[in-house]
Parts: sequence; C-alpha cells; structure tokens
Amino acid sequence: MAYAERRGQGKFPWRARYKRPDGTLGSEPGFRTKTAAEKYGEDQEAAIRRGAWVDPAKSQTTFGEWVTLWKSANKPRPGTSTKRRHLLDGLLLPEWEFTPLHQVNNVFAVKAWAARAAKPTGKHDAITVGHARSLLSSILTGAEDAGYIVANKLYGRKVAVTGERAGDKEEIWAQPDEVYRLYERLGGVHGLMVLTDCYLGLRWGELTGLHRDNCLLKRVDRLDGKQFVRHVVRIDSLLGALHEDEFELDEDELAAWHAAEDERLAECRAKGWKANRRRAPKAVVKLYRGAPKNKYSAREVDVPPFLVSLLARHIEAWPHEHPFVTPSGEDWRRGNFTKILRPAADGRDAIPRKRGFAGRDELAPIIPGLTMRGARHTADTWMKEDRVDRALRFLTMGWVPKDIEGTYEHVTPEMRKHRMEHLEARWARGRQVADAA
Repeated sequence: MAYAERRGQGKFPWRARYKRPDGTLGSEPGFRTKTAAEKYGEDQEAAIRRGAWVDPAKSQTTFGEWVTLWKSANKPRPGTSTKRRHLLDGLLLPEWEFTPLHQVNNVFAVKAWAARAAKPTGKHDAITVGHARSLLSSILTGAEDAGYIVANKLYGRKVAVTGERAGDKEEIWAQPDEVYRLYERLGGVHGLMVLTDCYLGLRWGELTGLHRDNCLLKRVDRLDGKQFVRHVVRIDSLLGALHEDEFELDEDELAAWHAAEDERLAECRAKGWKANRRRAPKAVVKLYRGAPKNKYSAREVDVPPFLVSLLARHIEAWPHEHPFVTPSGEDWRRGNFTKILRPAADGRDAIPRKRGFAGRDELAPIIPGLTMRGARHTADTWMKEDRVDRALRFLTMGWVPKDIEGTYEHVTPEMRKHRMEHLEARWARGRQVADAA
C-alpha cells in the first residue's frame, strides 16, 4: 500500500512511496504535505491495477532519444523515410530534441510551435508544418504504445496552421485542344507522355515505370450479349512504379565516395589545377522500380482506341523495354523532364543567332504552369465532366474507396464503354479545335 515518507525540513519534505508492477518500491519526491504524497502514491497503484501506469522515468525520456528507438521499429519505404528525415531534421528535432516526452505531449505547446514555424513568422510553408505535426502525432502514438506516455494528446486534435499553404494553389488542368497542341509541339516520346497522362491519369512514377509487357493488354467483356473488347495498361503490383528517393549512405558507400574524391583531387593536382575537397553527401538520390503507392494503385486502366493506335506504333518502333524512358534508354528524373515541358507549355522568347549559337525561335505559350501532376488532374476533371461513374473514376485514378459506397459499388462494361467513348470524342474535338486555330 502506498505511503508517505518525510525527507528533510524544506518546503517539500515529503516523498511518495508505492509498489511498482515488478514488486519494487517506486519513489517520487517533492510534495509539500503528507496527504499529497500519499494521494500520488495511491494514484500510481490504482493506475497499475488498471494497466494504465507509465513509469515516470520513461516519461522523462527525451524526444530525440525516443525518435531513435521509434525509427528502429519503423521501416517505411525509402520515399517515406526521406520525407520523415527532412521533417525531423528541419522542424521537429531542432525544437524538441532535448525535451522530455511528457512535455512534448502538450497540445498548447505544439500549437505555439506551429505558429512560430509557419510563414510569415517562420521559414516553413504551412503545409510543411502540418506534415511535421502529423509526424509528431505518429511518433507520440508510438510512445503511447510502448508505455512511455499515458496517451497521445495530439491524436484526433486538429492543430490549425495559418498562413499560405502550398496545397492551396489550384493545380492547372488542360482542355483537349491544349493537350493536342502540346503533344504536337513536343513530339516523339515527350509529347506522347503528356498525351497519355492527360487521358489516362497515371501518377508520374506509374507512367515512367510502365513496361512494354504491361501495355495494351487485351480484355474481353460481355455487353448486351456481345463481346466488348478493350485494351488496358497494367500497373504491376511489384514493379509498377519508378521511384526517385534519397538513400542515406552507409559506411561502404561513404568510403567509396571519399576514394573517388581523392582520385579527383589527385587528377586536378597532376594537371596543375586548383581544387578544393567537396563536402561529403549524407544521402544520394537513386532511381529504382518498385511497388506503386498502395494496393489500389496496382490496377488496369482502359485505353481509348486512338491512344491504343498511337501507343502501338510507338512501342513497335521503340528499342527499349520501358515505353516512357528517355530516347537513350535512361530513366527520367522529374527535373529533367520538367526542363523539356516548361518551355513547351509556358512559351519562350526568341534568341537571335550569334557567333557560337544557332539561335532559337519564339514559342507562344499553350498552357502556362501545366505540370505532369496537372495532367493527372486533367484526366480526373474530364471524367467528372463526362459523368463517368465514381467507381470507375476511383479505379482509374488508383484511389482508396474509404466509404461504404466504395465498398458496394462495382465497375461495369457499360461504364468503361461510356468513358472511352467520351475520351475518343475529346480527342477528335481537340484536334479539330487546334487545327482550326
């Protein structure tokens, strides 16, 4: 049974003593009265009987120490790991690294931190601070599960972050004639990539990760008692997406980097060049093929007839296994493709010919600001406008049906036919409008 023990003659002479789960005596000093010390001890024993007791020593664990333990028990995919590392290093650890967990687990303290960190008072976008706050809640939930805190007080609580949010800017989407003109201007594989994405709505990694063996697969359904033949592209569940993620360098990779840097410096010295040693990187960006975003992303997307013809001709003449790689066969990096897309969509000024430069022609803007993410927005916007059934929209986009309607609704051949007929009509209309302009 809990009891109080007097220790000294100061302002807080009483210490609580209580029986811990392992049978040893727990101790908590710093009480002004005997009654307060006894009540604390009784509360601890009551929590132990309910199975809700948290060792006070554990709650004093610093946030930084707990994050190390939490990361060792959580092994997300590389992209998620990279995002978490940036949020921890840039926002959470600078603020909370040496703070005990029980002090971090405070809604008011988190609100005050979010207000300081977000623009205009801070240096981070509000949406980034929001992501960091969500990560903080996940980390505290782990601490709750491991018995380091009684409960995660952030769970289910909305911490509003004011200021301009990057996600508040509306993504630009295109009209069929704009897509056609962009397709014509870019030409080749570049134009076909934009066209395919606008009509199929694939994620960037799904588009660039496609393999020729998963393109234009034939599917046969029954519609009104007759065969209904369609062609699909398949997003493979194991290798259906190209990922571009940061990986932390291990000891061997870091040693290899230093060896290469030593060789570079030696070559510079041999040529009489002045060269400084570069700072060793913490991580390296790698391209690799792996599983798509989630289980709903592994899917088949119906291809309208006009695009079937274009893709078939492209794949037949294309020498590489993946239809949407660079002409030399290398995987695309987002930034490299953006350098091609931006002048084609935004337009550019002419540069006159001069010595050593052949000059370039002016390009009028077609749809300034369009991105490959905007191409995906375009596909969904068109389906919404064409009254494509929600079940097929979700399937086409690879979205998770989170409500009861999503559980019970199913895709029918009639829905598929409806969507492809409208996309075919958009293609014809887009060509007609573009040619008439």
